[in-house]
Amino acid sequence: MTGKDAVTRIKDDPEHQDAGEEIEAIDIDLDDLDESLRREHVGKPIKVKVGGVVVSIIHVNDWSSSAMTALNTADWQNWAAAVIEDQDELEAFLKADLRNYQMEAIAREVMRQARMNRGKSRRRAGSSNGGRKR
Repeated sequence: MTGKDAVTRIKDDPEHQDAGEEIEAIDIDLDDLDESLRREHVGKPIKVKVGGVVVSIIHVNDWSSSAMTALNTADWQNWAAAVIEDQDELEAFLKADLRNYQMEAIAREVMRQARMNRGKSRRRAGSSNGGRKR
């Protein structure tokens, strides 16, 4: 192996572009737009104090899809590893071994600050069956 990554190997492959082949039109070039998109959509990390340590959790709009999946499946350890960048903070967070109600409080605050909503909305209070009274 020459040490090149897959993208470089594909671009260098003579069969990748035939002489008469037209270059495919690209609608969104994330390679080019990434930094401006990040500035526009990613807010500041939230701070959580746990076990006497202040932990920074990256803004939800900067999470990978695997981090969001981990959150939605209550895979707290993989979620934490994906959203806490500082290794000392991550270690303190994992050592705290938080309870579900604590993790749910963190998830609610993260989503509140991002103005996002997790899951389906609940039925209105006071309506036991959602039907009309007779």
